[in-house]
Amino acid sequence: MEIKTSTEWQQVLTALTVDLNQLGYNPDLMRMMRNIGAMVTDLSKAEVEARRIHNSKNLTEPLEKINKSIKHLEQFLLIARLMK
Repeated sequence: MEIKTSTEWQQVLTALTVDLNQLGYNPDLMRMMRNIGAMVTDLSKAEVEARRIHNSKNLTEPLEKINKSIKHLEQFLLIARLMK
């Protein structure tokens, strides 16, 4: 899963939450998900600023970091599922 804008995060969050709830309580994975949510909040603020000044160059780096973090979380979820 990956996102292209901050508004797509809610769908990804729902899917990740379902996967995480199937594994039981894991505070480390929950923290990773909350941290990604905080990164998406910052991306949302940057998107507002980019629309205001009509320049979206500053959105590439945070978006790449978020998608990389989502991929890592998905990999950790897979590992946790296999260890169960």
